[in-house]
Amino acid sequence: MSKTRARSEEAKAEKMKKIIETSREIFLTDGFKGFSMRTVANRLGMSQTNLYNYWSSKRELWYAIIRHDFKEFDEALKGMAENHKGTLVELLEKFGYFYFKFAGENFRRYQMMFVLPPPPAESVGPTELEFEPKTIETLVVVLRNADEAGTLKEVDVEKLALYLWSVVHGATYVSHSVVFHPGTEMSYFGAAEDFQRFVIALLKEQLNAFVQS
Repeated sequence: MSKTRARSEEAKAEKMKKIIETSREIFLTDGFKGFSMRTVANRLGMSQTNLYNYWSSKRELWYAIIRHDFKEFDEALKGMAENHKGTLVELLEKFGYFYFKFAGENFRRYQMMFVLPPPPAESVGPTELEFEPKTIETLVVVLRNADEAGTLKEVDVEKLALYLWSVVHGATYVSHSVVFHPGTEMSYFGAAEDFQRFVIALLKEQLNAFVQS
């Protein structure tokens, strides 16, 4: 590859990164109403025609954002697994608190990745077709490795992974619901952080039942 072409590719990658960051910021600030190709182009000082040279629709741009965010999220989980020195249950506890912390720092970003549907479009673009989050797969791999190492008792690893993932996601969403808003009639549930610790403690008890003594 020539130096000119390499610089051109690098400039294009930087531009795409800037578009993704700006688009995410617009959605997190203004929600669906403010998230449009026109708004993104105006914020970046570029034409809509030029923006469409990078992504063919708002839906494609949406998937570009969450693909970028999931890559960052999934790499963090993999790094935790690779560097972990303790027990399986301790690692899964770290995973759970990581989810809680991530959502706590920016719940709208969490919603965009895990909950909200993408904008409608007439066709499916290449960015959407290539999108494949590995979040739950990392959990499955950790449990499979533990199973192969004889750490787990006989259990359906895939269903156990899905169960753990579902509970943590449910607890994450509930933690940001009206249930924990101060001043509501349901404020007797206490602080969201206390609830999260309660959920993790219960999951640890359940997991210990599957771990070989």
